Amino acid sequence: SQDTHPAVAFIVLWVMLIWLSFVEGGQASLVGLHPINAELYRESHPVSYKATANTNAGDNLDRYLMGRQFMVIFIVFLINRSGAPV
Repeated sequence: SQDTHPAVAFIVLWVMLIWLSFVEGGQASLVGLHPINAELYRESHPVSYKATANTNAGDNLDRYLMGRQFMVIFIVFLINRSGAPV
């Protein structure tokens, strides 16, 4: 991290923070919509309906949550590494 220009580290830091917010928001949405009847938002939110139809099938949500944990660890590691020179 000492060989990297601080501007690059600053950009990577913000990209990782934004990516982390997307990951956390997506997880909250998928877990929050799981117990809701999907037919309630089928017409008004077709993209959400398609996404939840895929993630709620079988054990896909549990698999997503497990993979998400590893991705969050990776993102937080990169935030830590890129925030050091800034």
